[in-house]
Amino acid sequence: MKIALACLLGGSILAVASCGGAESGPGAAPSVASSVPARKAEPSINGAPGPELQKRFGISVPESATNVSYGHLQVEGGGDLWVTFKTGRDGLGSFLSSLGIGEESMTAGVIAFTSNDLEMTGWSIDSAHLLKGIMAPAKDDDMKSPSHKVTVDYADPGLMAVYVLAGKP
Repeated sequence: MKIALACLLGGSILAVASCGGAESGPGAAPSVASSVPARKAEPSINGAPGPELQKRFGISVPESATNVSYGHLQVEGGGDLWVTFKTGRDGLGSFLSSLGIGEESMTAGVIAFTSNDLEMTGWSIDSAHLLKGIMAPAKDDDMKSPSHKVTVDYADPGLMAVYVLAGKP
């Protein structure tokens, strides 16, 4: 009989091992797989996340936003919510303000996401465009509050593309 064991903690598969069966016994090599990240994106959903999800992750998609889509990854005790949309100058200002971010505090030329973030979300951001990014950590006094990574693509200054990834521990 062959038994496989997988342990999933914090969104990562720690190990897979098998024992028993005809190939086991003295001199047989153990079968163990290495750690493999399990943070994989589900297909994005068109439209804005519901009000409860937006509130939980501290994101307020502007009413004027277009081309809105999002994805959500739930893990024990936390998770990630990623949202992308297009908006004009007023929508961008109100969105950033709702996160406690001023556009002037964003860094030019910065994509605020790691390669793992981009793989999870399925986003492809053109680094040749005029971009600004920022990482806003969770509030010091509230470790249950979400952190936010934001990148704005200014390729069309009248309708900027906004990418935001909120994470809760």
